[in-house]
Amino acid sequence: MEPIILPVTAGLEKPHIEQLTNGLTVAYAPIPCVRSLAMGLYIQVGARYEPPEWAGISHFLEHMAFKGCRGWPTALDIANAVEGRGGYLNASTSYEHTTFWIKIGARHARESLALLAAMTQAPLLDSQEMERERGVILDEIAMYRDVPEELAMQLGNQALWDAHPLGREIAGELETVAALSRDALQGFHARAYRPERAVLSLAGAFEPREIRPWVQALFGSWQGEGEPFQALPAPPAPARPRYRIAPRDTQQAHLQLAVPGLPKLHPDRFVLRLLNVILGEGMSSRLWQRLREEMGVAYNIGSFASGYQDAGVVGVFGGCDASRLFPTLDGIMAVWREVQERPLSPSELQPFKEYLRGRTELAAEDSMSVAAWWGSQLAAGAEPMSLDQTLAAIDGVTPAQIQELAQRLWRPEKMALGYVGPLESEAALIHWLES
Repeated sequence: MEPIILPVTAGLEKPHIEQLTNGLTVAYAPIPCVRSLAMGLYIQVGARYEPPEWAGISHFLEHMAFKGCRGWPTALDIANAVEGRGGYLNASTSYEHTTFWIKIGARHARESLALLAAMTQAPLLDSQEMERERGVILDEIAMYRDVPEELAMQLGNQALWDAHPLGREIAGELETVAALSRDALQGFHARAYRPERAVLSLAGAFEPREIRPWVQALFGSWQGEGEPFQALPAPPAPARPRYRIAPRDTQQAHLQLAVPGLPKLHPDRFVLRLLNVILGEGMSSRLWQRLREEMGVAYNIGSFASGYQDAGVVGVFGGCDASRLFPTLDGIMAVWREVQERPLSPSELQPFKEYLRGRTELAAEDSMSVAAWWGSQLAAGAEPMSLDQTLAAIDGVTPAQIQELAQRLWRPEKMALGYVGPLESEAALIHWLES
């Protein structure tokens, strides 16, 4: 007898969405079967919005929000308010958004929502705390430069985007972070943290009619100051291959090979998600099976796809013994050519669809995932899609669409290479890229 599987859609049907008079978008997604409340605040500011002399200021400001705010004057006060009650508190900075989130037992919902409002609207930006945190961030930047695979990724981004902010390290440069003043952080906060460029996503154990007055009281008077920062438009695609090479006396060669991809909301974004799964996401992918299982030339190999407002990137990353560098590069190109020249049959494509469907379903199983599901879509400016709509879009992708997109994106003249590791001949690597 087959098991009866009931659909679990609580929170993943369309949420109630409203906009406060100050422009803040709020999504309410009740989930009756949980006892937690997750809240995510997505603010449209990140590395793309920074003046060059302030590179890294978005990331610095995110850190400083945890060092004290109105009502919770110390980092310990903030930590105790959430972690002291068994909850989770974190934040992240990307090129286009700064995101703060809290997951907490529902009985602590009101105070946690007040803390989120205070951290983002009224950080103290204490001078002594700022100097301590500056040292931490400078160490963080130095740490990433010491990790070869991280450096290869950053060099690949620089090769692709050149001097554009998308090619910069999100945490900034050592020189710019060292020079940031408290006045700069205050001014940036006033202009960048603004409700009309923010989304608050709530998911979990609550009744919208009960929590809505709290949201209005805590976020309704929030206002930005001055003119908002604008993102620098993405540069045109390279007309010829580009590269950034850092010879290092490491045990392995590390590389990123990438081309321009698709904007985040491009109509072919689900085609790209499947193409990425086929190429290099997981052990059943073409890159893994060819380069690791069949050829045995690379321990670490995979692919990635990232989308931004008006641009994107698709690429391959890997690590191998330096003596196997060129077989690894040739193997990567062979996998791409195979996808470009021979469309998958429906039976070959189906397992990859099942993989992506399963990962999508598993990523939407708790209150924080549901809050992120709606918050990330709204923050990107998308018409929100439910889980079932997303799964249907994945199912609708055809082999011909995947082949056409692979042909359109992976063009030799558009490739950008980041490389870190031993190198007998830099000229030979450049020749491979340009030939």
